[in-house]
Amino acid sequence: MTYGETIKRAREAQRLTQEQLAEALGVTRQAVSKWEADLSRPARSKLERLSEVLEVPPETWAAIDEELAAEAQPPDRTRPWKWAAAVLAVLCLGLCAVLAAVLWRQAHPGTLVPSAEAQADGQAADRPLTLSEVFPESLPLQADHDFDFGDVPLGEYASDLVPFLDDPMQVEDESLWSGVFDNADFPVWLNVVKTNPYFSNGSAFYDFYLLCALPDSAGRLNWQILTRLAEENCYLETFSAEPFANVLGHSGWKLSIVVGASAGTLDYYFIQRPDGTPGLMTTGSNAVEFDVDEDGVLEIISVDEIPLFCEIVDTEAGQEGAFRYMLNPSGDGLSNVRLTFAPEKGGFVVTDSHDAVLTRYLLRDRVLARVPVTDFSAQDYLDVVETKMKFITGDVGTLLDGLDPESVIYNGEYRISRRQQAYLALQELYRLTGRKVETCYCLANEFGVLFSTLPDGFNQRSFFTADFSRDYGGSGSIPSLRIAWKELDNDWSPLSLEEAVLPGPEVPPETVLTWYYDRLHIFRAGEVALETGGVPGERNLYLEDGSLFVGYFQDTDRGPVLTDLLGPYPDGVVNH
Repeated sequence: MTYGETIKRAREAQRLTQEQLAEALGVTRQAVSKWEADLSRPARSKLERLSEVLEVPPETWAAIDEELAAEAQPPDRTRPWKWAAAVLAVLCLGLCAVLAAVLWRQAHPGTLVPSAEAQADGQAADRPLTLSEVFPESLPLQADHDFDFGDVPLGEYASDLVPFLDDPMQVEDESLWSGVFDNADFPVWLNVVKTNPYFSNGSAFYDFYLLCALPDSAGRLNWQILTRLAEENCYLETFSAEPFANVLGHSGWKLSIVVGASAGTLDYYFIQRPDGTPGLMTTGSNAVEFDVDEDGVLEIISVDEIPLFCEIVDTEAGQEGAFRYMLNPSGDGLSNVRLTFAPEKGGFVVTDSHDAVLTRYLLRDRVLARVPVTDFSAQDYLDVVETKMKFITGDVGTLLDGLDPESVIYNGEYRISRRQQAYLALQELYRLTGRKVETCYCLANEFGVLFSTLPDGFNQRSFFTADFSRDYGGSGSIPSLRIAWKELDNDWSPLSLEEAVLPGPEVPPETVLTWYYDRLHIFRAGEVALETGGVPGERNLYLEDGSLFVGYFQDTDRGPVLTDLLGPYPDGVVNH
């Protein structure tokens, strides 16, 4: 039997909830949940207290250690050479796998190594990974049905634990915070007090109690103990209270208190029952409120970032209580997924090494499901990892909008950062020209991005600019790109026709714009229907849906070279 199994059975035998056990031990409910799931073990300092609370003989823990150690021993002790050979074989295989992975990563910077399952299925290790392999379609969650949600049992507390209940002046002296449920029919007062001090090793320890009172006919408050928030706590300045609304269909007070240096913050969500009395809706640990399923109602998310371990409390229509969903990527074999919980970036997201959002996950059907917020992934700018790019964020006039490169642009439809825009634009340039840039400066604004080899060269000497559509964070104007070639009297441009991939003489002039269009990725808008000539140096490309791209060219010794591309113009009409 494991630690987790022992703790869970003993807790249930004592008819304790995880919250009650956590309170008795001075840890978070999340920590108890980890213990019972065998995701972590209690510290040695907690085992003695566990034995007392759960009535488990202290020698039980030593017996579990011995049992686990015995299970780890090789089954055949009579032939140690077999064990040594097996270990050697595993080490050799492991070293080979590591070497293969290293060589593959060197050949494919910025990508993830294919899973063992993918290689076992005969998939080649040197091919680009699919979106689903880099970012799984869904991340599994462990579900626990919390039938106590909405009215968690609080236990009973004798009044002699807080002997000054009848002394309003002392209640005020010991008070950390007071608030009120302002229901007009049932106004209920709350008060958090710290009391029962004692001193140890130079620190003062207190108990924290939540009191409640309903005014009597004369307006007097008759205080009663509602629950104990923390026992023997010395973190005096770590209590906070704030109102909440629209959290799983309820409003009330969120009381937060640090219960230990390693346990983090314990959060209590108190609401008002229909009869007016206060009740505990649920608890969390380092909790925030966020709409992770985008149903218009906030869920409660408890997060432990290192390593990422989180719980989501959510309700379901027609289901009693609530569900607690637990995500542990390392435990579920998802350690390669760089998942984080970042409300400012949209919730559960995967970011790159520069903290730019690559994809996002929502709570769907009791899993975290990947949301295709854009049509690109890390695979769409593999070539750019070799380019050293520095963002200009200082005062360069009207070209700059002042946003940080890592700021995420979001309007309910797209989610992208300035850095991602720059990556995608350079990748588009590399697809068009085959020419990579070693170093450059980048400036971003509401329209798109500009690139220069000089820190102040964006007004007149940008070798490449790209204005994006709304799908990629642009202002909504007609998308466009402009290329400045070195041989066209632009000596400050790093783009040389001699080194670029150009259509060549085998591509007739009447289809040269189609040749360039076929090499695009994020600027493509549909299938080509017809290419026609325009004024000198201009060609028009009509798509099957009737929209129009306009390309501008300059004649060179190597044929027409694209310098500008604008579109698509809806309905084939140039409107600016």
